[in-house]
Amino acid sequence: MKLKEKIYTTILCVIVLLLYITINSYNNLANSVNKVFNVYLDGKLIGAISDKDALYNLIDSKQQDIKDKYNVENVYPPKGLQIVEDYSYDTDITDLETIYNKIEDMQDFTISGYEVRVTKTDENKDFSIYILDKNILKDAIEDFILAFVDEDAYNNYMNGTQNVLEDIGLTYNDMSILENITIREKYISVNDKIFENSEELAQQLLFGFDFKEQSYTVQTGDTIESISESHQLNSQEFLIANPEYSSKDSLLTLGDTVNITLINPQISFSYAVYEIKEVEKDFDTQIERDNTKSPSYTAIKQNGVIGLSLVKSHYNVVNGEQNSEVVIDDEEVIRAKVDQITVRGRQESVWGWERYDDTGAGWRWPTENPYAVTSEFAWRWGKQHNGIDISGSGWGSKIHAANDGVVVYTYSGCPDNGSYPNNCGGGYGNHVIIDHGNNIFTLYGHMLQTIPVRVGQTVSRGATIGYMGNSGQSQGTHLHFGVSIGNPNSGGTYQNPRNLFK
Repeated sequence: MKLKEKIYTTILCVIVLLLYITINSYNNLANSVNKVFNVYLDGKLIGAISDKDALYNLIDSKQQDIKDKYNVENVYPPKGLQIVEDYSYDTDITDLETIYNKIEDMQDFTISGYEVRVTKTDENKDFSIYILDKNILKDAIEDFILAFVDEDAYNNYMNGTQNVLEDIGLTYNDMSILENITIREKYISVNDKIFENSEELAQQLLFGFDFKEQSYTVQTGDTIESISESHQLNSQEFLIANPEYSSKDSLLTLGDTVNITLINPQISFSYAVYEIKEVEKDFDTQIERDNTKSPSYTAIKQNGVIGLSLVKSHYNVVNGEQNSEVVIDDEEVIRAKVDQITVRGRQESVWGWERYDDTGAGWRWPTENPYAVTSEFAWRWGKQHNGIDISGSGWGSKIHAANDGVVVYTYSGCPDNGSYPNNCGGGYGNHVIIDHGNNIFTLYGHMLQTIPVRVGQTVSRGATIGYMGNSGQSQGTHLHFGVSIGNPNSGGTYQNPRNLFK
């Protein structure tokens, strides 16, 4: 064999030998590598295990109490648990019981359920609800809705079987929940609040998630209105909390326990109403002077007659509260109102800042016809509504002074369209205050910026003092009409404006 061939042969043998040694070393090394599962909780390594399924099974088997409490078949690891597959030369495997105990000490176990996400128009009030069955949400929302509308009427709306309204009554349209509600499957911590039935969830949606039920025992002489007033509710709120009573005139039984918890709805049920109803119209009082009689003389020449109209209107309602704005579609006079005519003796004027001549004409309604009262002087959502809201005569319609007096305050710095909440003008928007003497003041709120009177101006009963708008804390075109004993800007006390017209 030539020398050159011997060299090639030697080199080849060396290469083969090295290759053999390398492969054999690799096989030995590979045989010494172990597959493990590193266990992390909230990003922190708590150990390594050889069988992740064994850990899952251990967790599931040790949580029979949770299974029994929630009537579920399986219990799962905490939300922050991660198990990552790895290969290691180190065979230091952590005991499963040790891993389990660490998990139990650090985090809560989970069960399979659903997260309901409620997104409100105010992003700061978004919240989540946890349930185990989708039907819990469906039934709870239906129970919530039935707190505000009659069940038969709701079913007729849902089934499309409402009768066409031709006589006195009302029909519903556009029923909806205003919030965006989504639902998705999720592992839920067993220490989260999990709703297991629709009745409990409906109560929480109606009264708030941290409410404490308050009750009252009916005493002699109690009525729904008197109980409501003494506990800062209005009658409608009482009826929502106590659905067994059909109206504010329902009879109470001595010793019965009633719910006086203030409702605090967590979602918003909205619907539109078309209504036909009979509305009484108060008569006005006209004064005729007889200068041959003394100033104290008075006699009724013509008795007043209360008018009656059939009014067709539509408006919106959210959680049982009628929107401030109502649109009157038609008004048919059934009985025309007849003004009362009173004859009085010669006029005796005694003018001064706190006292004015009593013309005897009484108080005038501050808006034009047609009109509808959308909110009375009453408790509303735990706060006193210190006037009455009047709508129906429309945007820009005239607002009139309810009686003779002097303008003591005007505010016209708010945009004509307001919102809720909006504290412009103290919430009243553009408004006027009139001093009528005898410490009686009237306030006219939510008007347009164009206010035709000035501070110090004397106005007569029926004078135009502004125009109906939607300024300040307002949800629609209307007038807020308030009556105060004492200047409302200086500690006056608001009274029910209805008392002026009795």
